[in-house]
Amino acid sequence: MKIALTGGSGIQGMSAMIYLLDQDDVEEIFVSDMHNIDRLKQRVNNLDDKRLVMAELDCTDEVAAAKAFEGYDVVLNSAMTRGHYIKTTRAALKAGADYLDMTSLGEEPLQMELHDQFKEKGLTCLLDMGTAPGLSNLMAVYCMNRLDKTDTIDYAWGVIDTVAPEDHSRPLYWGFGFEGMLGLISGPSIVFEDGEVKYLPPRDRPEKFSFKSGDQVIKGLGHREPAMLAESFPDAGFKHIMYRQAFDADSEMKYAFLRDLGFASKEPIDVNGMQVLPYDVLWAMLQKLPEEQKTPAKYVSEGNCIARGWKDDKEMEVRLMIRTDPDSDMHKRYTNKGAFGSYRTGISASIAAVMMGRGQIEKKGVYRPEICVPAEHYIKEQARAGMEVEETITAVL
Repeated sequence: MKIALTGGSGIQGMSAMIYLLDQDDVEEIFVSDMHNIDRLKQRVNNLDDKRLVMAELDCTDEVAAAKAFEGYDVVLNSAMTRGHYIKTTRAALKAGADYLDMTSLGEEPLQMELHDQFKEKGLTCLLDMGTAPGLSNLMAVYCMNRLDKTDTIDYAWGVIDTVAPEDHSRPLYWGFGFEGMLGLISGPSIVFEDGEVKYLPPRDRPEKFSFKSGDQVIKGLGHREPAMLAESFPDAGFKHIMYRQAFDADSEMKYAFLRDLGFASKEPIDVNGMQVLPYDVLWAMLQKLPEEQKTPAKYVSEGNCIARGWKDDKEMEVRLMIRTDPDSDMHKRYTNKGAFGSYRTGISASIAAVMMGRGQIEKKGVYRPEICVPAEHYIKEQARAGMEVEETITAVL
């Protein structure tokens, strides 16, 4: 198969390249970027694989992108192009390629309008195929498939810096995209209950949860999985779905402090006669943080999906845990090849891209992951990639 990858200079683009090059049946990877082209060149040189073909490309230029995508089986869009994802989606359609992205930042309704066109061409367009949503949706389906009826689904996610604050010289770290993270903790906690989606206060319903690395407090987050699963499975009869996440205590305090000061706002404020966006000021300051002089952050990312319901007239609980650890062989392999930051999303998207190229995702049209990706197969591929995967099934007496 031949895969076109956009946004190759980013965190997720890097991990996607590494995963794709590990697959023997990937014959060629066209990797492109519009910004940081020198960094992309350095990455391609370091990976030193003849299957990598690099070019500068504005993937929001539909004409140029469609031409560049011709002859490729799958377009994996990892470029951050707020307000322009639909253009890359249409370019893949024109080129006759399957398409997927990790997010389109609210453009899903526009992409869904292309359903019939993708279907007529025998193509698949897969939306929101990142870690959460994406992997998280498929974890729910995996658990649901082990029950006859699912009543509740709870997510307990943790992104935890295992280094003590006093061992850092830098005052702040973040385990995934800072803009998205600050937006999530500032927005409402989303829950599906009583047959409807409800929007609760930010970081609502705190609860202690036992992760493998220790107890943490999980709190509500503005993740869309409750609404997505309720919409995708309207006849399931869910009583409750909620996504909650923990940060280490020091990070939680600092993120909340910045949020409460108003730095999450993208509404301009007047500063000495100039209109300034608070978030832009914060981000500019964060970009100037000095290099770590002591111990860099070491993040453990652990995602748990816990489904409760009934199997053979017995009350059951199914828990699926997927974890990445900075001391794992997978982490060492990826970081030694140049991956950095919260790179797991690129792997999660790449697994689905390869499944598309292999013909293992059979539905044609525009879909979310939970509707068209075979969950069991996908979770097994997560384990093959090196993720720590555990399944626990408990009978409730």
